[in-house]
Amino acid sequence: MRDEQMMHYLTGLPNAGGYIREIAERINQGTITNYTAFYFNLKGFGNINGRYGMECGNKVLVQFTEKVKDFLLDDEILGHLGGDNFVALINKERKEKFCRLLNGIEVYLENDTKLKIQSTIGLWDIEETFEDPGDAIGRPSVALQHAKHVLHVPVVKVTDAMLKKVASNKEVLEKYQSALENREFLVFYQPKVDSKTNTLVGAEGLVRWKHGGEMVSPGVFIPPLEENGEIVLLDYYVLRRACEDIKRWVEEGLTPVPISVNFSRKDLLDVDLAENIDRIITNSGIDKKFIEVEVTETVDEQEHGELSKFIKDLYDRGIMTAIDDFGAGYSSLATLREFQVHTLKIDRSFINTDEFSWKDEVILKDIIHMALGLGMNVVTEGVERSDQLEFINKVGCFVIQGFFYDRPLPVEEFEERLKNKVYPKKE
Repeated sequence: MRDEQMMHYLTGLPNAGGYIREIAERINQGTITNYTAFYFNLKGFGNINGRYGMECGNKVLVQFTEKVKDFLLDDEILGHLGGDNFVALINKERKEKFCRLLNGIEVYLENDTKLKIQSTIGLWDIEETFEDPGDAIGRPSVALQHAKHVLHVPVVKVTDAMLKKVASNKEVLEKYQSALENREFLVFYQPKVDSKTNTLVGAEGLVRWKHGGEMVSPGVFIPPLEENGEIVLLDYYVLRRACEDIKRWVEEGLTPVPISVNFSRKDLLDVDLAENIDRIITNSGIDKKFIEVEVTETVDEQEHGELSKFIKDLYDRGIMTAIDDFGAGYSSLATLREFQVHTLKIDRSFINTDEFSWKDEVILKDIIHMALGLGMNVVTEGVERSDQLEFINKVGCFVIQGFFYDRPLPVEEFEERLKNKVYPKKE
């Protein structure tokens, strides 16, 4: 590897271009299936730079590199993509030994302090040849991301399921803008029903994607949009569509019910979020009483502060809010005190059981009593069976959302429900 443009300036290792060239040679030689491809990061390297400075961090990288190079056989490759991002091609029979090496390399800081460097590793056992040498970087990098952000373990081997998910996410992001422009996203409405009177009292607007004549599951398109910071455009879109529908219902002489629209916590990064929501509702010409903004509680301290400010901003603008999935995860009673919300939505996890515990009954009864005492509305999600309805009524909640009354309805079917808001009595 003599071409300096193919080498990393600090470590002298092949950079991305140099590494890919080496991979291509082994593909052409027909030996590529002898190897396992690695992509790995140094755990806590950012802390080393932050605490001791970049010069010290660079020396750590050089020491680390030299010790890994000492392990390599002549046909194996170590590459440096920049920062603490490394790649390697190692003979399959030596992959376990290589993993052990990466999780215990000792280096020295300037003050002779010994530091043990561990790595987070993604790997790909190459079982058959392939055309694109970049796959030797891309595939183990998928496993690395799973190791760091999904499974939180030191070593992960890439699977077909991981690769399919990455391909699916990429397809979603590529088609997203045109889907928005072509109005491929539809809003379905799931009724909220007062179980005392069997009367429709509200609905939640839920997004669906109809692409190429088929419905795409929200579980397929929402996660990648959230992860890439694109979800806010979809949330604004759903709000606009809901406002359009409400305006049309009023013009047609129907009496709308309040529609709740979900906004992701990722949307809080948009500093103008509350203002934009207000503008969309105002510009649509509908009464603000017909829109409720749903958000999910967070345990992250910074997000919690942003969420509190967002809810207060909406409150000051006369826009109703709801806390979704209350009781899931780490919901706090402080939420009831701090947040100026109109509605508390009890998470389905409380009733998603065949046997209701006395503990759930006591907890729910107290939560509902406190929320009602603070002037909030309370809705329970996920009610599908009569025993669930009986239990939730027993603890003091009577407005429910779930398949017991209705699934999410296309707009045309929901309009028919608006014309006759009373459901047949359920037994």
